[in-house]
Amino acid sequence: MYQVLLVDDEQLELEGMKQFVPWDTYGMEVAQACDNAYSALEYVESHVVDVLVTDIRMPIMSGLELAEKALKCNPKLKLVFVTGYEDFHYAKQAISMNASSYVLKPVDEEELDGVLRKVSRVLQQEQLHAEREQSIQRTLTILKNELLERYLKGASDPELKQALIAQFGSIIQLDSLRVAVMEVDDALWKLKEQSEADQKQLIDSLFTYIAGQLEENGVTAYCQADTYRLAVVVTDEDVHEALLSRIVEEVKSQFPMTITIGLGGYVAAWSNLASSYEQAIRALSFKMFRGKGIVIACDEDHVGEERFATDLDKKVENLFTAMSNYDLVAIVDRLEELFGHVQNLRDKLSIYHYSLYLMTKLEVHLHAVNENLFDMLQIDWKHLNMLYHFETIDDIHSWLRKRSFEISEILHNKKQRRHYKLVHEIQAYILHRLDRALTLKEVANQFSFSPNYLGQLFKEETGESFNDYITRERMEKAKTLLHNPLLKVYEVANAVGCKNMAHFSKLFKDYVGMTAGEYRKQC
Repeated sequence: MYQVLLVDDEQLELEGMKQFVPWDTYGMEVAQACDNAYSALEYVESHVVDVLVTDIRMPIMSGLELAEKALKCNPKLKLVFVTGYEDFHYAKQAISMNASSYVLKPVDEEELDGVLRKVSRVLQQEQLHAEREQSIQRTLTILKNELLERYLKGASDPELKQALIAQFGSIIQLDSLRVAVMEVDDALWKLKEQSEADQKQLIDSLFTYIAGQLEENGVTAYCQADTYRLAVVVTDEDVHEALLSRIVEEVKSQFPMTITIGLGGYVAAWSNLASSYEQAIRALSFKMFRGKGIVIACDEDHVGEERFATDLDKKVENLFTAMSNYDLVAIVDRLEELFGHVQNLRDKLSIYHYSLYLMTKLEVHLHAVNENLFDMLQIDWKHLNMLYHFETIDDIHSWLRKRSFEISEILHNKKQRRHYKLVHEIQAYILHRLDRALTLKEVANQFSFSPNYLGQLFKEETGESFNDYITRERMEKAKTLLHNPLLKVYEVANAVGCKNMAHFSKLFKDYVGMTAGEYRKQC
């Protein structure tokens, strides 16, 4: 409902306008009725008002003066002046203020009806325009995010480079750049007690805050690289390094979590940024040794740690593969390899942290396939403190082996029955959103999977790729809509999520073997 403010120093006129005009007919409601301009101005300054309906002749402050001051508070405010015939000479001034209309007293119902309908149409058009602008901005943001993410992760086709130049032209020209990757610490544990919607809202608010800080300091090349990671391209300016450290500290004070930043090395050209991104990811793996809530640069001081962390990540990945395949013998072998590292640790606390690190890595792998370590084992993360109370390494090893067997068996049993239901839910999600842009990453995030895993799972279950499925469903819906002669072809394209007519035309012809126009004539 659009908010209306009524102003008239004649109480009878004011109440009449408030009570007897069918405001809801125009999608409006009276938010406030004031008998003087000063009260009205105070209301405008502290509330959202869409339409100001005011008498012109009022004591001390006239309606024209009120309108002039109100427009400074809200330039989009729509003005309707109501006054007597003797004040008609004010009409010229009212028109100069872009008033929506000028209504004479006594108010004629038909005249007022026409005025309010006109105001309502203007407001609706402005709202539609604003929504389109927001949609365009959202699309551009998603596009920039996907372009930069693909590039940092190694894609390098010529079309992608041209698109990047169009989006980040100024920074591409610089000859000293590096990538910083911001990672939310312990997200899988700390957010476990919250619903998925609350988790997403918190992460979104965190990344929105960080993006705001980056934009304020002139850093525009950034993207969400993963559910809990944000990648940023920065220059060699000292101010940018200081900014990263400041963001880490501000997040500590304003959010119930911390972030750690991995900083890749400098590269001399935009085309080499992927290597800096890889270095930043490796720097984050040093978190186990350096701690959380800090900036960790990838440099020569980490050579030993990097080798250890890379080797460790690979062994954890192999362990998870064995668990996923329900290969109990391989699970035993992989755990033996992992506990071979323990010989390099000197004290009980280091072994405890090492064990927690292994559990965290397993939770990350499980999260990527829509599973939760703690739900599967029916424990709370605080229960992992028991690792510190084991007296020997063999005790810890035995406990982890037993838990790994349990997880492996649960995964095996779930594999036998869940894929059909899951893919059916994904298909239903897609079919309800064919009128908008849909990416594998967006759907994977919605169902808490990694894009690669979901893509493989979808193809295994349906026999076609994610993109082929969406294209087929879009074209089948387009064929159905083209039977309606009242719909323009561009309206059909828009209804199936194709905002670019050339792209729609190519897709339709490739799928059907004729153009949309030819298909409609055939129908």
